[in-house]
Amino acid sequence: MTDSPKQFLWRLGLLILVVAAVYGSTLNHGFVWDDNDVIVRNPLLENLATIPRFFLSEDTIEGSTGYYRPLTYVSFALDRAFWGVNPAGFHLTNLILHLAVVLLLYGVIRALFDRERLALVAALIFALHPLTVETVNFLSGGRNTLLSAAFALLSLLCYMGNKQLPALLCFTLAIFSKEFPLLMPVIFLLYDCRLQGRKIRCRIFLPYLFVIAFYLTLRSLAVQSANFLSGLNLTHALTSPYLVARYALNMILPLRLQVIYDIHPRLPLLILCMVGAALLPAAIYLLRRRRLPFFSLCWFLLFLLPVINIIPLNSTSLVADRYGYFSLMGFAFCLAAVICRVKGRMVTIVTALLLLFYGVMDFKRNEIWRDEATLFTAMTEEAPKKCIGFRNLGLYYYRKGDIARAVYNLEAADTKADNSANYLIGDAYIFWKEKMPDKAEKSLLRALDAAPGNPELYLLLTMLYEQKGDSVRAGRYGDLLKGMVGDIDKVLKERSVELCRLGETYITKRQYMNAEIYLWQALQINSGYVPALIDMGSLRAETGEFADAFRYLTRALLLEPLNPSAHSNLLQLFRMQGKGAEAEAEAIRFREARAVSVNKGAPGRGDNRY
Repeated sequence: MTDSPKQFLWRLGLLILVVAAVYGSTLNHGFVWDDNDVIVRNPLLENLATIPRFFLSEDTIEGSTGYYRPLTYVSFALDRAFWGVNPAGFHLTNLILHLAVVLLLYGVIRALFDRERLALVAALIFALHPLTVETVNFLSGGRNTLLSAAFALLSLLCYMGNKQLPALLCFTLAIFSKEFPLLMPVIFLLYDCRLQGRKIRCRIFLPYLFVIAFYLTLRSLAVQSANFLSGLNLTHALTSPYLVARYALNMILPLRLQVIYDIHPRLPLLILCMVGAALLPAAIYLLRRRRLPFFSLCWFLLFLLPVINIIPLNSTSLVADRYGYFSLMGFAFCLAAVICRVKGRMVTIVTALLLLFYGVMDFKRNEIWRDEATLFTAMTEEAPKKCIGFRNLGLYYYRKGDIARAVYNLEAADTKADNSANYLIGDAYIFWKEKMPDKAEKSLLRALDAAPGNPELYLLLTMLYEQKGDSVRAGRYGDLLKGMVGDIDKVLKERSVELCRLGETYITKRQYMNAEIYLWQALQINSGYVPALIDMGSLRAETGEFADAFRYLTRALLLEPLNPSAHSNLLQLFRMQGKGAEAEAEAIRFREARAVSVNKGAPGRGDNRY
């Protein structure tokens, strides 16, 4: 039964009001975690002319991720063009997108089942469920989900309205935002066969296959590991029933939601979940004639398939709240149907109490995402056995200049079993730089336990013990290094070049902490390596440490007085500081050095980094 237009507008207004009331505070939040690398320091977002490149670029942070989400980056570029790097604008976009998903979900349920009350209750449950908090708050991690969900639901609405071309267009936009909507044709089939009683319409589905083929072709050109089925592993699938159960529990009783989940299920629990999974086909079969429960259960399970570890994710955790955003829609259908079976006004009372409970939890979870200090602190409290929270918090304090707190958290991270050799080397760099050689030694020895075949660790330990005056240990690790690589001088030269290039890569990405670690290692190997000195000077200038930048660049010029790149960077440094006379004099020296370099046929490193 369809309500009057006035009642319809009232329902839409209610949905807008509750979303704005609960998530309005996110507009005061900053950039956190991967937001800084993906949005703030991403040079590709600075110019809208780079938008075509997104369609041939992989979603990367520190390295290859295997993800391909060009429209997400288009949305970030548009935000950057309009808002600059004001986080409020990006959070406003996320808020609007979540609201759009809520309204579209209301429209989908209304069209599917022609039940106004059911549609409103389901949309309200989805709108305020605490599982959505991470998706709305986490810009770099949630934007792709919000975009893909909005386009996917719009595609479904168009499909149900027999508007095939708009449905296909929205489907295309959805899959170029995130991979989840590749499953939408299955939803279309369920709608046709189970809800409408139609036969499969091959003619209608053929264009979707062409779009998917086009998407996979572009993806294969952009992504280093283009085949996302290459990681398929049946051993990993043994945890899948447990993950389904965990997502279901988080939706039914969202009291143990976490930013980072430490998943180590015990064997009895795994067996119990496997038994439950074995009963699912029977449940689906028994519900086949009951349209709403059947459809909601299929929706819930279908959109969990990409995130239950059958195909391993490139992620710090097997479970993340944002991974459940699509499946939560199916749960909302089902819970709303249960609530709507209550008689009379009790529906309103039960719904209001549930939404009040959700709202209180939402405000608490929103606060976690306010800034990096609150987020990383929550990680350490919610997953105290994992290194990621402690390391992120330590690096946060290090960037802020709070060395004591940085050291405390980095030391805590170094004791965790899941820490990696690369992270331990990075922590050792910080301890070494801050004149804490004993702590640096502990980190390097732990890294050696994790990666005993890494010659770089023997090199760093040799240099560390030489600085500490421990010639015996320095000689021992030096001998071990020589036994591994043979010609140490050649290896050192090659390694310093490799480390310098890695540092340059991270400077380009504006990931300055990583760049500094690699350049520091290059200079530890060869303190007079001019390219690394120039790069370190460039890095210091990028971060506003002009005195250090000047020191590195002048040192490079002492070693190579006619190096064009060193003169070029020093010229730009003077300009950044507003030193006109010094800049003019340096410009003359740069032109002279470049002329000499060109005459010798060796233009050198004349790039201009800032």
